[in-house]
Amino acid sequence: MKIASEKGFTLIELIIALALGLIISAAALQLFTGGLITTRLQQASAALQDSGVFGLEYMAHDIRLANYGNISHPELNDTSNLGGVVLTSGATGNVNLPIALDAAYLTSTGGVSNVGKDSDQLTILFTAPTKMFNCEGKEVAAGEYVLQRYFLRKDENGQNATDYALACDANIPPSTSVATIKGVGDDGQIIMPRVDYLKFYLGTQSDNKTSASYYTIAAYKTKATAAIAASEKPPRIVSIKVGVLVRSKDDTKNKLIDVSVPIQFMEGSVDLTNTTNKYLRREYTSTIALRNAMGEPL
Repeated sequence: MKIASEKGFTLIELIIALALGLIISAAALQLFTGGLITTRLQQASAALQDSGVFGLEYMAHDIRLANYGNISHPELNDTSNLGGVVLTSGATGNVNLPIALDAAYLTSTGGVSNVGKDSDQLTILFTAPTKMFNCEGKEVAAGEYVLQRYFLRKDENGQNATDYALACDANIPPSTSVATIKGVGDDGQIIMPRVDYLKFYLGTQSDNKTSASYYTIAAYKTKATAAIAASEKPPRIVSIKVGVLVRSKDDTKNKLIDVSVPIQFMEGSVDLTNTTNKYLRREYTSTIALRNAMGEPL
């Protein structure tokens, strides 16, 4: 009985098959890796948008109330009694808040950031138009004073020591008079996580309403001091421009993100202090008109 001969793959055929298999596997791996990076970027972008849009709108809602109820002094500057943008305080003199409030809690510059510049702090004052909740979730009755400050602080729930969040600190109700305003100075409530930089500009209008300018907080204080020294009125504040630099929660690992390049932000550019992690970052800005501080009869 004749047995049929058996044949297998030759060495050359095996090498060709292995090479083709490796090429196909590499292509599939490349597609998978690309899809994973794209998904990570999309998730980071969506999270940034949710955080930035919600946080800014939440803050803008209350900032629009600045100077509400201050009918006697609708023209807002750094000397307006009970002024809605609290730049000055003290028991005597022409100040916004006629009580001794620690200077660290006034509208100022000098806060933490993850760029080479100091973040800002904005402190506002208004009377509640109706029953409402302040930014720390405390109920406030109509007509009571609300003092709130917006600033960056360390996020205790963050992954890194330099994880900062936009927080809001409010006085403890009830505050039926300025003298009863208390409880300002705690860590406040986080309203936007993972914020690298916070900036405020004070929008001003000339007395004859023919020109408008935006000043940094420090520049406005200098301008106001010079105006008073010249027996002139300080610039009238009619709007607030706010900008935040928000970052993603996770490192995207994307080679296209160059963290060594300065980021364009509002008035110029800023340099990141963390040039290792490739977080996705986005700037969000909003300009808020202070309709209770236009200097006109209400």
